[in-house]
Amino acid sequence: MTMKKLMKINTLIIPCLLLTACGGTDEPATSKAQSSNVVVADENYTPTKPFEASKDAAPIPEGAPALGTDIADVVKADSKAAAQSNEAEAAYQDMMWDDLVPEGFQPSKILARYQARIQEAKEGSPEERELYKQVMGEFNNAGANQALSGKKIRIPGYVAPLDTSGEMVGDFLLVPYYGSCIHSPPPPAHQTVMVTPGAGTSVALEDTYLPVWVTGEITVEKVDTKLATAGYQIKNAKVELYSAPIK
Repeated sequence: MTMKKLMKINTLIIPCLLLTACGGTDEPATSKAQSSNVVVADENYTPTKPFEASKDAAPIPEGAPALGTDIADVVKADSKAAAQSNEAEAAYQDMMWDDLVPEGFQPSKILARYQARIQEAKEGSPEERELYKQVMGEFNNAGANQALSGKKIRIPGYVAPLDTSGEMVGDFLLVPYYGSCIHSPPPPAHQTVMVTPGAGTSVALEDTYLPVWVTGEITVEKVDTKLATAGYQIKNAKVELYSAPIK
């Protein structure tokens, strides 16, 4: 899967199509998880090697979804009715990742400008890597959905840990595709949320391959980390393992 396939898709599935270039596959791995898969946030860091999996990445655990699995497919496949755990959460609006895309964002127009050079570039070459970096730069500069700032939301996704608190995940990036930022390239900034869990609410390091619900107030605020650039933040978030679909 290479840059040339960018011309056939939209921006929300770009990371999935680059898994092979990262050494990933479409099949789930069978090795056990290790709890060392954490990276400390660094506001001055910008990813420069989008085709390479993190050298700190632990093996993919047995039972994990296939790399690139879209949380939307998990939600769609779940036949249970969504339920709020208490009355307080009824004020939180369930959202999916397409709600985070900025108004007027047209990835097809961005990709069209690079089409000829992408087709000419040799797969895995420095030229292709540079083109990827330029395309993702434009995606990241597209901004975020400003209308979401200050809204109370609940959104499902996957965890890309940034740090740890004992056996639990500390700050993390919430992403729509399993393996993003760790085993495959990161999504655009408007498809990445920096999450700071509230006291007593997070997930165990051994469960980071499982999808989660994140509930809290979202803000439009760009943050650079060692894994990726996030276009949104949710602080003091409630984090729980996913168990019901979106309404």
